[in-house]
This record gives sequence, structure tokens and C-alpha cells, in this order.
Amino acid sequence: MRDDKLEEEARELEEGASALQEDAEQPLSLKAGGAVSNFALQIKGVTFGYGSTPDAKPLLRDVEMGIDSASRVVLLGENGNGKTTLVKLLLGELEPTAGEVARAGGVRIALVNQHHADQIDLTLSPLQFLMIKFPGDGSYSHEQQLRSHLHSCGVTSEMQTLPSSALSGGQRSRVALAAVSYTEPHILILDEPTNNLDLEAVASLADCLDKFAGGVVLVSHDQYFVSRVAKEVWVVEKGTVTRAESFDAYRAAQMAKLK
Repeated sequence: MRDDKLEEEARELEEGASALQEDAEQPLSLKAGGAVSNFALQIKGVTFGYGSTPDAKPLLRDVEMGIDSASRVVLLGENGNGKTTLVKLLLGELEPTAGEVARAGGVRIALVNQHHADQIDLTLSPLQFLMIKFPGDGSYSHEQQLRSHLHSCGVTSEMQTLPSSALSGGQRSRVALAAVSYTEPHILILDEPTNNLDLEAVASLADCLDKFAGGVVLVSHDQYFVSRVAKEVWVVEKGTVTRAESFDAYRAAQMAKLK
């Protein structure tokens, strides 16, 4: 009896490992809005503070940076120094106290954060979720378009009609990414996107962003993910946003501080 139980457990582990490997091999391709001439986003002399009094110290001051269709930017710095505030300024959720955040005409910006997979209704299948979010004209061809898009994000035909509660965390993340990319953003902002992903899903996302035909702004503490994706390193610290030579240079400086 005990041998039968051990064999059953071994079989379940083998099936689970096989499912993980199968998931890792699924494609992940995110739609993008295409190239934008010059800068898609430009931060010009931006200062921002939450205080309303004249002597209130700003959280960010005199920030200058630009983001184009080829940008692969990571924002680094200790928590509380203004990375989230800078992201909200880029998204237009906050307005600068001084200066300007200029956006090229028609530019679409999308956010993926660590809670993006939690925004899925687990009682719905991935296909139902997208059909409610993007009803289109309700036609059969529109449904097929959504099915094709889900498949390009690694959500197989079998997964598309299962309740989302039956999917793994990585699979739910793929559904959420499919919903974000269906709008074809020109700039993708990712705020700690790997927190709830396994190693295979993180690697798939990094591979995908290599081929994403738009700009990427990343906030992450995941060293592997940052080293794979980022080409520009900007450090948010003590009210300033300055460009570092490289991620390795930033990491070496941080290690030197600890010593």
C-alpha cells in the first residue's frame, strides 16, 4: 500500500515538472504600438513634492530624461526615494510641481506591476476575461482574434476555456500580460513584475522584452532580470535621478557602501 502511494506521489511530481517545462516552452509575444520618432516620453526639468507649504522638501527635483521606442531603462534606488512617484509621473497619474512630462501624440503607455495577475477574475476563463475587457463587435472573428492573441502569449487552446483558478501563477501572469499588450502600447512600464513568477516565467518574460517593439521602463530588484533586460540604468536617490554607467557599476558601488 505504501509503495503504491509513493509511486502515485512520484507520478504527480513528474507530471508537475512536465507541465512546468511545457509552460516554459510556450511562446510569449507582446503586441506593441510600433516605433515613435524621437522621444515617446520626455521629462523636462521636473520637480515633484507632496507638501503644500513653500518650505516643503520635494521628493524629486530637476529631473531630465527621455524614453524612446528602443529604450530599455531600469530605475534603481532604495525604497522611499521616489521610484514609484516617477512611474506615476510617467503614467500621468501625478502632475509635476514644476517642469513638464511631454508625451508624443497618440502614445500609449501600459503598466505591468507585481499584482497584475491578481486583477484576473478567477471565476472566468482567460477567453471570457478578454472578451469582457475587449468586447469588440461581439463577432466570431473578434473572438478568434482574441484566441490567437492569447495563444501568442502562451495561453494554449486548452487553457483558454479553463477557469483561471485552475491555472498556475505563471499562466495567470501570461493572461494578464495578454490583456495589457492587446492595447498595443508604445511604452511598457514594469513595476516589480517578477515577484510572483517562477524562474522559467522570468526567463520567458526577459526573452519577450528583448523582442518587444517599443520602449521598456523597469523597476525591479531581480538582478538576473535587470541584467537581461536593462540597457540604461537610472538611479533615484536623495531627490535626484542620475544615469549610472551600468548595472554592474551600480551594484559595485552599493557593495562598497555596505563594506
